[in-house]
Amino acid sequence: MDTVFRVVAVIIGALGLYFYFRSIVRVMLINRREPDLVEIGARSAAVSFVYSLIGKDSDYARTQRLQAWIFPIFIFICVVCWFLLVQMSFTFILWGLRLEPGFPEDLSSSGSALSTLGFKTPSHLLGEYLAIFEAGIGLAVVILLFTFVPGYQAAVQVRERKVGWLYARTGRRPTTSSLLETLHRTGQLKHDSVWEEWEIWFRGVFETHSIAPILAYVPSIYRGASWVGAAAAVLDSASLFAACLPDKDTESARICRRIGTVCLKYIAVELNPHTPADAWSTQSVDPQLIANFDILYDRLAEIGLPVKSDRDACRSHFVRLRAEFEESVRLIAKSTRMPVEEPWILPHAHTKPDHSPPKPA
Repeated sequence: MDTVFRVVAVIIGALGLYFYFRSIVRVMLINRREPDLVEIGARSAAVSFVYSLIGKDSDYARTQRLQAWIFPIFIFICVVCWFLLVQMSFTFILWGLRLEPGFPEDLSSSGSALSTLGFKTPSHLLGEYLAIFEAGIGLAVVILLFTFVPGYQAAVQVRERKVGWLYARTGRRPTTSSLLETLHRTGQLKHDSVWEEWEIWFRGVFETHSIAPILAYVPSIYRGASWVGAAAAVLDSASLFAACLPDKDTESARICRRIGTVCLKYIAVELNPHTPADAWSTQSVDPQLIANFDILYDRLAEIGLPVKSDRDACRSHFVRLRAEFEESVRLIAKSTRMPVEEPWILPHAHTKPDHSPPKPA
């Protein structure tokens, strides 16, 4: 019977190593999103711990400071889980092969090899080979960690360049109104380059945040800013242009809006996996939204853009376009504790451009 237990222990150890390699490949190496228990558990633990410190009544300044700790805690938990998984897997293998007198000695030998300290190595030749293999795994985790974290940080920095650009030009709360006036004032309103740059931004967010959802929780580098709020303002503006202007004049805006909508929906579902599929079918009927749409419609005409003549059709089209990403923004904002004032098309008190350099959070 003892032999059966030891064979089972070796099998459990081998399975543990398999799950370790699968986990680290999914989280660090593979270039697509593959759900992983270690990543999901570490993300949930890190977010829950930090949110317990934030509390329900904290302002965004405090929330932003504490949210900066989510990513470091996530990395720490992942590394601890991987090390424990490898150590226990080799402990079971050593115990199953009878390479040490008892289980405590197996645990000590496994920890010695994994940490590369080498204070205890099995005297058996097979045990020495296993120690070399385990030490290689320990070094690989450290090496991958040093190459993995800078890539995450670079993704956040690229995201924040456009966020900082938007907030510096539209004030503390970017809206369709403030972005429209900014583009008109700088002469960029009739240029496709604005929408093409934001399309590239949305593609970058999709390529990084969909593979690594933990990045969605990383707050903006700039104090009081939110990447979710920036995305909402841009999508609202692109939807306004797509609804009110002829198709031949809005191709870049429509592509930007489509890519951004897909990006935010994918991230929203990843952060809220139990969201019903019909959550995106509700169209906003906020009276303020309708009234302020009319104001912006008139403003587009005043600027000299070729707006469509049927105001009611444009309004209905805008509401339909907005429904495609409205719920995504709400879900992401709720999950990440990033404030989004609704409806985003409305002018706010803080829409005056702030030309001073953005302040780090």
